[in-house]
Amino acid sequence: MSSIKEHWENIYQTRDHKTVGWYQETPAISLQLLSEIGASPSQSIIDVGCGASLLVDHLIEQGYKKILLVDISSEALLTIKNRLGDQGDLPTYLSKDITQITCSEPYDLWHDRAVFHFLTDEADRKLYMANLSACLAAKGTAIIGTFSLNGPNTCSGLEIVQYDEAKMKLELSSDLQITDTSVSVHVMPNGAEQEYMYFIIKRIES
Repeated sequence: MSSIKEHWENIYQTRDHKTVGWYQETPAISLQLLSEIGASPSQSIIDVGCGASLLVDHLIEQGYKKILLVDISSEALLTIKNRLGDQGDLPTYLSKDITQITCSEPYDLWHDRAVFHFLTDEADRKLYMANLSACLAAKGTAIIGTFSLNGPNTCSGLEIVQYDEAKMKLELSSDLQITDTSVSVHVMPNGAEQEYMYFIIKRIES
């Protein structure tokens, strides 16, 4: 696992995050989906694999107070904290692999723009889903974005797993269900396009 951490630390230490393929000047699709599910600033949110994303800037601007940022790269989290300036201490930062986290309390919202598709090992995917179940509040909602079946099969030099709704359903634990899906095309800084699949996932009420 340390080699994966070193991979991402190296990227954020040596490259301008505004030039990487996944950079978004405005995280429009994430903000749109949060709006569509009725997310509220009064809710708590965990942003998984946030990298140096500007989503947190928008969340703070909207009034969110309880934000947990999780990324394997401490350098990426430091980039965010420095960028936020006086508001840098508002989020909680956790530099850890998502398959290894423990939530001390449940979160209403789980956002993952592009982490799950990096989990090529079935055991890691099961750990991810177990942590999602453990961290998500009883009536919580998760937004997970992955490359679609029409998207790339690698990212940042790493293999990924492409998904459609049928494949994602096979990954979910028994207490979770997909309630909606959408396709989004991400235009990279170099102008190339990548097709993503976004899944809205809720806990099944018993």
